[in-house]
Amino acid sequence: MGSYERAVILGRRRAEEEAAKPLEQRRREYRDKNEAAWATSEEGKLCQEFFRAYTEYRAYLSQHSRQWREGNDNELEFTEHQAYESLAKALGDYQRQRDETDRRNLERAQVAARCTHRRSGGQSCGSPRMRGSKYCYAHYRLNAARTTEDLELPALEDANSLLLSLTKGLQALIKGKMDLKFAGMYFYGLQIVASIMGRVNFGETDGG
Repeated sequence: MGSYERAVILGRRRAEEEAAKPLEQRRREYRDKNEAAWATSEEGKLCQEFFRAYTEYRAYLSQHSRQWREGNDNELEFTEHQAYESLAKALGDYQRQRDETDRRNLERAQVAARCTHRRSGGQSCGSPRMRGSKYCYAHYRLNAARTTEDLELPALEDANSLLLSLTKGLQALIKGKMDLKFAGMYFYGLQIVASIMGRVNFGETDGG
C-alpha cells in the first residue's frame, strides 16, 4: 500500500472517529480550540455586543412595551423593532429545527448497532458503535491503546482521556517498554491531573 492510500485510510478513520464522538464532546472541543481567538476578533466583539443589546432589549420589552402602548393599540412599527421581531422569529425557528435534528439523531442512535465491548462485570457497553468497527469511539480508543508502542497522550481534559492514558501506561509497563523509575513519574503525573481535573474549565465562562 502506497503512502497516498495510507493517508486516505488514515483521514477516513479520523473523520469516522470524530463523527462517532458524542455531540457535546465535539461542541466542547470546538469551543476549547476556537473560543479565545473568536472572542478577540472583530466579528466576535461585534457579535457579543449585538447579543448584549438584543437580550437587554428583550428584557426591556417584557417589562415596558405594554406601558408604552397604553392607549395605543398599534404595534411597534419602527423598522428597528421589526428587525428585532424578525430575528426573534428566526432564532425560534432555528431552535425548533435544531431540537428536531437532535431528536432524529437520538432516534437513529437508539436503533444503531451497539458496541460489543463487555465490561469486567459482564455488562455490554451499549453505546452506538463506529462504522466498520465492533466498538464505540471510547472503546475503540481503549482497545487501540492495548497495542500501541508509544505513549502519545490525548488532551487530558476528562475521565475518558485519563483512563486512556492510564491504559497506555499499564500496557507499556507490562510489555517492558517503561522502566519503574519512569513509570513512577508517569503515574504520579496522572494522579496530579486527576486531582485538579474537576477545577479546570478550559476557558469556559459561567455564562457560556
